[in-house]
Amino acid sequence: MNATRIESGSRLHFGLLGWGPELSRQFGGVGLMIEKPGLVIIAQNASDWQARGPLAHRCLQIALDVSEKLQACGTVVAPLAFEIEQIPGEHTGLGVGTQLSLAVARLITHQTGMATLSATELAQLTGRGLRSGIGLHGFDRGGLIVDGGHGQNQGPPPLITALSFPADWNILVVTPELERGRHGSEERSAFATMPAVPRATHERLCRLLITGILPAVVETDLGTFGAALQEFQQEVGSTFASAQGGTFAHPKLAEVAQAMSRVGLQGVGQSSWGPTLYGFTNRTPEDLTAFTQELQERFKLQHHELLWTRAQQRPTLVEN
Repeated sequence: MNATRIESGSRLHFGLLGWGPELSRQFGGVGLMIEKPGLVIIAQNASDWQARGPLAHRCLQIALDVSEKLQACGTVVAPLAFEIEQIPGEHTGLGVGTQLSLAVARLITHQTGMATLSATELAQLTGRGLRSGIGLHGFDRGGLIVDGGHGQNQGPPPLITALSFPADWNILVVTPELERGRHGSEERSAFATMPAVPRATHERLCRLLITGILPAVVETDLGTFGAALQEFQQEVGSTFASAQGGTFAHPKLAEVAQAMSRVGLQGVGQSSWGPTLYGFTNRTPEDLTAFTQELQERFKLQHHELLWTRAQQRPTLVEN
């Protein structure tokens, strides 16, 4: 069979809506799919399972796990060789684990000749979506994603809305080379020990989302969007402060975020556990060249630690 190529973006996670015994639904949240940094993987039939490129070991383990689950259900799965051409660094707040897992599962099911599974089905196959559903629903749709969190039913959180994001809003993404964000057992431990989100905080977050962030995106109102998102981020940061030592995961991130806000970037915040930061503008990157150069010099950022991108408005691409 011909080689199959898959291309996906990354996700920015603006924050969770809450957790704890007072809340009827756990987690929930809002985030955005972005074009860069992105993931590109090529797969083709092989005599045995193989993977090359960055995160090859993780890719191969995902493939073996998916293959084992499918074969246990009676599906014949032939080995594939994966070539990872492009992928962001893992545990930086960009949802790489979810995008990689879903991409590998989609390639396997595609090459096996199965009907196209939804991202929710792929998530169940790969064990993703245990807390957030932003990355998995973004994989299927792109754009701005809101998930409803976990209720009584098991499985990935449901999609509440997926909105097209204003095409002329540019996004500055900064990922300093700092300690990677919490993940795996460390993340589970953090959620087990962090205080529950007070109902009043949960209600403020829901209000900011429903009456601030979402209508501002629909009406292409960058000022209102930025103000609502910045307040949303402050509230979210306070819920994580006991685990990460403050509103941001590192003092340097707080300083970079302040510099981004001072130059006029809107809705500046930290994605998930960081260290990735983001900010929005309707100015062009060329208009802000002097600022980005100053930011690099002041905080000793390498070229690859800072990039301009836009929202990914489409589903993940699969091409033969």
